[in-house]
Amino acid sequence: MIDQLEQMLASAEAVLFDFDGPICSVFDGYPARQITRELRELAGTVRHDLDDALHKANSPHDLLLAAAADPQLAAVLERALQIAELRAVDTARPTPGAAESLTACQSSGKLVAIVSNNYADAVAHYLANTGLATRVDHVEGRDPTDPTLMKPSPHLIDNAARALGVPPSVCVFVGDQTSDMEAGRTAGARTIGYANKPGKADALAIAGAEILIATMAEVAAAID
Repeated sequence: MIDQLEQMLASAEAVLFDFDGPICSVFDGYPARQITRELRELAGTVRHDLDDALHKANSPHDLLLAAAADPQLAAVLERALQIAELRAVDTARPTPGAAESLTACQSSGKLVAIVSNNYADAVAHYLANTGLATRVDHVEGRDPTDPTLMKPSPHLIDNAARALGVPPSVCVFVGDQTSDMEAGRTAGARTIGYANKPGKADALAIAGAEILIATMAEVAAAID
């Protein structure tokens, strides 16, 4: 497996990283569950007839998707989530091995991008605060005008590859969600599944992960 990881990364011109998980735990100090509750309460002030999808959404991004058909509500929730994510990254917990992985990619001459369903400015804010901004060539966050373009859509990966000036086929995408693997596979990128919690490995493999890792330090070691 180590040889396969080394070979995959050696052949890549660009390495793309999901943000929440591979780089940091975004909602470590400001839980996603709390943000979801706050956004749902806000939605109730805009629309008094919340449908089942809005009631059942169990994450902030699920709420955005549930509101996508209502442009007014979607815009209100998007702005509120942007503010929440900017607050959340101030208490985000860095993922061990993430900084080393970004450094190794940069040192080896590979292009680096963050591809995230999170707000791009929140990602950039975290990178600046942690001294990692110079190790990342591009940040591709969700489209604030259309939540349906979040992963598992390949849209963000396609945009990131275009911004880097390379085709997705020479990119490796590291993510910890099945939606990451689906997006990477659909875009034509190689995929590494970061199985950072029990039970994730099988789900990531089924979703399209070509290689599974348990720590981000494995990425840095495979490049070094």
